[in-house]
Amino acid sequence: MTEQPGPPEQCDLLIVGGCVLTVDVNRTIYSDGAIAISGNTIVAVGPTRTIEKAWTAARRIDAGGGVVHPGYIDGHYHAGLHLCRGSIPDAPGGGTGVFKRWINAITEEDEHASALLASAELARNGFTGFVDAGTSFYPDAIAAAVNAVGIRASLADCMLWDTVGMETLAGEVERAPNDRARCLRDLGGQLGRNKDAGARVRGHVALYGSGSGTDELMREAKALADREGVMYHQHQSLTKEEADYDRNRFGKPALVHYAEQGLIGENSAFTHMNVLDEAEVEAISASGMALVWHPGNFMYYGISQTGRSAFPDLHARGTSIAFGTDIAKAWAFGDLGIIAYLVSREWGQFLSSEAILEMFTHGGARAIGMPGELGAIEPGRRADIVIRSADHPDSQPGVDPVKQLALIARTRGVDTVLCDGEIIVRHGRLTRLDEEEIYRIARRSAEGTAERADLRPKSNWPRVT
Repeated sequence: MTEQPGPPEQCDLLIVGGCVLTVDVNRTIYSDGAIAISGNTIVAVGPTRTIEKAWTAARRIDAGGGVVHPGYIDGHYHAGLHLCRGSIPDAPGGGTGVFKRWINAITEEDEHASALLASAELARNGFTGFVDAGTSFYPDAIAAAVNAVGIRASLADCMLWDTVGMETLAGEVERAPNDRARCLRDLGGQLGRNKDAGARVRGHVALYGSGSGTDELMREAKALADREGVMYHQHQSLTKEEADYDRNRFGKPALVHYAEQGLIGENSAFTHMNVLDEAEVEAISASGMALVWHPGNFMYYGISQTGRSAFPDLHARGTSIAFGTDIAKAWAFGDLGIIAYLVSREWGQFLSSEAILEMFTHGGARAIGMPGELGAIEPGRRADIVIRSADHPDSQPGVDPVKQLALIARTRGVDTVLCDGEIIVRHGRLTRLDEEEIYRIARRSAEGTAERADLRPKSNWPRVT
């Protein structure tokens, strides 16, 4: 006698009829897949016919054949500087030294407006979180903006540095003096956010980096991150000049020195890392540390002319890599995947579309310090999920959904975004906030900051206002 199945279980939300890219351990794709969600957690995923028999829900979303994937996480972003785009000159050499003027001009209201627009853009482009780069003077203002939109963020203390080195900015920001006592006092100031395990805004440890931190300060930062079980971030080896500076002060390549001193490990995530020699690649791989890659900057600043990127090789060795948009100078959230693909091809390397998707999801989850909770669609993970529209030319013909998403559609076609099980974007619009009001606030802030910083944008074409 055949055993009859019991009644379906109850959940809060069913997503059905999607091409589900789980990015689970087997990288399973359900061509006609469904997801059951209870609260903020995924409880089941599989073929639509199977999930519909086993689960019922008060709310149901039909993905209409569109791609469904884990929410992307940006591994490194200066949320308080988002509104400088368009005011900071983009001609070669034109941006050098002017970021300090913008930084010294911003107010608490400006940082809130900047993070509000950045968070809105992230959500609309299929991102459910980001790692703040530790350059915000008013972290509470950033947190308020992030929470208003409904995405995730991890915040750190502002501009911690105790030597100037190659980073001249370290001696030019009055509100963040180059002082070890200040750094030790402020270090870990955002970790109190982690007391609430359900908070979408959390804290991590960060130094500014780029040669602006001594071994002593790095040792304090790494030890604190170890004790608190959080990630430790910093900028590192953006340019050949930075790499040469560190090589001269340590008598060896920076990452070799850091490995010998115990200053890197599995909870370390360094951003940029554009100029690495083979010994450093070995040290990174052996340490188990994570990296955050900005292939756009690699080209924007002409660093790609000095040698090929080590990131494709490091990915092949199993190093966790996330993308970090840094500051949206000449790209938008989600553009770095195609840039990474082309940079690799230029040097005779290959980075697959699958690898790109892993960097946006698994790599981002590692960078934000939630590798077991985010980055995949499988039972037990947080319900951070993106549904793309199938009714979009950039999603067609869709015979290879991973390639279509990573290289062709990129940020386009985002219809619905869930963060922690909550729908924060529906039919391509934010659900919590009036987007036009965000744009109005952002324009007013950008114009005011540019005025105070004497960075009023000048058009090359005649503009009638």
